[in-house]
Amino acid sequence: MTPEQLQELTILYALGALNGDEVRALQSLLQANDPVAIRMQNQWLRVVTDAALHSQEPIPPPTHVKQRLMRAIQEKHAAERSMEGPGMSHIEHAHGIVSVFPEHVEWQKHPVPGVSFKVLSENKRRGYVTMLMKVEPGTVFPEHHHSGDEECYILRGSIILDGKRLGAGVFHHGDENSEHGTLTSDEGALLLLVVAREDYIHPVSP
Repeated sequence: MTPEQLQELTILYALGALNGDEVRALQSLLQANDPVAIRMQNQWLRVVTDAALHSQEPIPPPTHVKQRLMRAIQEKHAAERSMEGPGMSHIEHAHGIVSVFPEHVEWQKHPVPGVSFKVLSENKRRGYVTMLMKVEPGTVFPEHHHSGDEECYILRGSIILDGKRLGAGVFHHGDENSEHGTLTSDEGALLLLVVAREDYIHPVSP
């Protein structure tokens, strides 16, 4: 890591603008007692703190750091706006072209306690749905049969299958006519699923 890269990391760290991988990279240097990294981090933490508490004139960071910070802010706001949507759940742009804003789609209760879902799209001709599934901490999802293929992407949290923890970013597939073992989640999870409708959507008794 060059001195310039280290400076950029420490400034962005002080401003709270690093992503997870970058935080881990900087922390590994600090844990290794890298004297340059420690000195630079302490320096910029003091600069940011002093600027916030005492300075009437802001202390500008290097140009490339400022550009990156502004990019991160703009991307964060754009992502938040895309989730908020225009106050409605769907926009039809043209025939057959639809955007869905999950924030404005209601959660529905699933027959399994602790599970709820939002249907984002349904392909009635093929009999499958694209849906978000929210799993509360402590949920046990029993063994079940797949009448169609199952595609599952873990967006947040984790699920446990066969004693193995599958965390955020893991993709999970089940073949048609396969038997799925019991799923549990101790911390809760948010899943994106493309599944046969009959496998996951059933009426809930009042």
